[in-house]
Amino acid sequence: MTKPADSRSRPPSPETRAPNLDLFRDLRHALAGLRRDAGTNAAAILILAIAIAATTCMVALTRGILLRPLPVRAQDRLIVSWKDLPASGYAHHPFGDREIDAAGRTSRLLVAVAGVDANGAGRGLLIDGGTASYVKSAFVTGRFFEVLGVDPVLGRVFRAEDDLDGAERVVVISRGFWQRRYGASPDVIGRPIELEQRTFAIVGVVPDFDVPLGTELWRTTHSTSTDGPFGDAARREIDLVGRMAPGVTVDQVRSELSTLTRELERTAPAGSTRGFVPVVRPFADVIVGDVQRPILIAMVAVGLVLLIASANVANLLLMRGEGRRHELAVRAALGASTARLAAQLLAESVVLSLIAGAAGVTLAWWTLGSLLSVMPDDLPRLEAVRVDPLVILGVTVAVGLSSAGAGLVPVWFLARGDVAGSLRAGARGTVGTPANRARRALVVTQVALAVALVCTAGLLVRTLLRLQFIDTGYEADRLVVVELSLPQGKYGERARHAQFLDDAIAAVGSAPGVVSATPVNNAPFSGGWDVPRFIADGQSADRAARNPALNLESIFPNYFATLRIPIIRGRAFTEGDREGTQLVAIVSEDVAALTWPGEDPIGKRLKMGGPSREPWMTVVGVVAPTRYRTLAQAPPTIYLPAAQFLVTAEMLVLSTDAPFDGVAAATRARLAELDAGVRVVRITPFARLLDRPLAQPRFNASLLTAFGATAYLLAAVGLYAVIAAAVRQRAREIALRIAIGATAADLRRLVLGEAARLAGAGAVAGLIIAVAAARLAVSLLPDVEPLDAPPLFFAAASLLVAAVAAAWLPMQRAARADAVALLRN
Repeated sequence: MTKPADSRSRPPSPETRAPNLDLFRDLRHALAGLRRDAGTNAAAILILAIAIAATTCMVALTRGILLRPLPVRAQDRLIVSWKDLPASGYAHHPFGDREIDAAGRTSRLLVAVAGVDANGAGRGLLIDGGTASYVKSAFVTGRFFEVLGVDPVLGRVFRAEDDLDGAERVVVISRGFWQRRYGASPDVIGRPIELEQRTFAIVGVVPDFDVPLGTELWRTTHSTSTDGPFGDAARREIDLVGRMAPGVTVDQVRSELSTLTRELERTAPAGSTRGFVPVVRPFADVIVGDVQRPILIAMVAVGLVLLIASANVANLLLMRGEGRRHELAVRAALGASTARLAAQLLAESVVLSLIAGAAGVTLAWWTLGSLLSVMPDDLPRLEAVRVDPLVILGVTVAVGLSSAGAGLVPVWFLARGDVAGSLRAGARGTVGTPANRARRALVVTQVALAVALVCTAGLLVRTLLRLQFIDTGYEADRLVVVELSLPQGKYGERARHAQFLDDAIAAVGSAPGVVSATPVNNAPFSGGWDVPRFIADGQSADRAARNPALNLESIFPNYFATLRIPIIRGRAFTEGDREGTQLVAIVSEDVAALTWPGEDPIGKRLKMGGPSREPWMTVVGVVAPTRYRTLAQAPPTIYLPAAQFLVTAEMLVLSTDAPFDGVAAATRARLAELDAGVRVVRITPFARLLDRPLAQPRFNASLLTAFGATAYLLAAVGLYAVIAAAVRQRAREIALRIAIGATAADLRRLVLGEAARLAGAGAVAGLIIAVAAARLAVSLLPDVEPLDAPPLFFAAASLLVAAVAAAWLPMQRAARADAVALLRN
């Protein structure tokens, strides 16, 4: 009688073995597998790390700028409002303090209202401790911080009584400015400063929240004098900020403000402009401004890079899995269950993802710091951008799931087939297997996405170059800007100010290397100063309503000669165009063409403000359009002589023919001789000022270019991996072809054909995607042409070149193959 075997000596089956022992064993095997197939795994880790770093940086930017709550109370109940005048084509007309007071008294939907500078943060000269520097400041009404619900970091915020005539001049500063300028010292409260030659006291520090964008210092609307050419502009040019009552919608507030605006227009004096329509927007949308769409598009781009990287890693893992099909089939034949095999491969994918995640997050920390240092100045909420645990977790989980799925594909293919077939396939190759077809599909997808990204980046780069070398209408490379600070007590009067400018031009204009010089009232690229309405002599009110908004420039006689702006008809201003003489104007060529089509504009009359009591001005000249105020476009412009209209210039523009350093030194010396009390704040080559309007377009283009280059490299790597694998898998076929007479050229065509088919299919699909996606690029840069042929051709051609490069080594390997050795293997 046979004695039954002792069950205690029987090895435990996989199903009965302790789960924790299986887990530890799988992790050990995973680490061993990483060492055994070091090349493939290192490539996968590198690709995933780059993708994780790029994605983490973009998610951190998106979360910080768009999603992280603002330091205000109940931000979803805050709105910002201004007025639109559809007939003028000018879309942002501010409210005034009287209108905001009326809204505060009568509104049933807004529980509190305040005002904020409609012109955004302006640059003011700050003198503190004997040091002069520029600071970005904005006007607000006394209840501004109260309405927003902003709590001070130090000191206090404004109170309503701070915004009254005769009140002590006080300012509130941002935390960032407090830290940079004063080292976060608590002694800053009560500190006196001089801002634009008036003394203020610092009363509080508030969190950084970019309202308006880039503001470092806030002051009240009543803290500035109403004397001078701008009068009470600080009180008239403010947007309404309101807090809605619970349950109130933006549309309801818009309707109520429309009713209020019509009522105020009905009681306004005769000749006042009418027809305004209130614009009401959520507070958070106004803060984010124009960067929301570029960031979301960049987020889509980095998502595509992540998809390409995941597809690349999936391909690498599929190749590794194909190499292990025989091993997995043997283990399955020996009794290993599909779940057991899947657990081991899943452990390998998890270990790979963890290593790649650690490397990617480390790279992201370093990259994000470098990225923030080159961000444009007008990008809001940069202080809120950081890599936090939630961002790391989300990105790592997404990448881990994609790599885990790719790692489990070989088991899925094994489970769908039979073990015997897999064992036989291990001997004869895997050319026609589902895994091989999946790899080809992944490569086509990679190429398509890469072409789409490279196309979009190419459109932005091409437009940026066009913008960078655009004809501004003047010779920017020969101009120098000199920024001054004039003592208000000495040059506050208009006549003395004008006399100093005449003396300064005479002194600086004769300095070595200076060809010509002119004062300017406004800095280059500082945004337009618009005339919302104007009327030409003989126009009806209906016709005048269709006139475009004009950019207004108050200039001095030597302005056109210094900037070398060609005068097309008529004359430039002269010293005779002064107060008490006939009021004159010069218009840009596009204004003349729109206002007096087919007629000679010289001698025609126009006046600002529509059919109002403003005096008529006679057109004495027509000049070419320029891009002095904005680089993106040349706005229709009217020029008025400063002597008749506005003299506030504290800036000179010099035309030079000598090196910058010599001109700067000579200019400083001549101005010091003229008046030692006048500060030369800064002397800058005009061309350097182009960096500011180009900063945002350059950043947009650089970001997408980086993503496009990454996608290009990843797609090339994917092509190489698949073609190299295909050559290895077709070793038997290649040997047979050689045996029956195939030449090296035939084999090169065979391998190159494989690469061309994959790259061609991907390029066609990518171009289709690119043409559709390129329309989104219009929001990133002006003048983008969605069907611009060169970038489209470059993207497709570059990926085809990458395909040939990727196929080169496998192609050479196939051409040098030994048929006997291949058949023996």
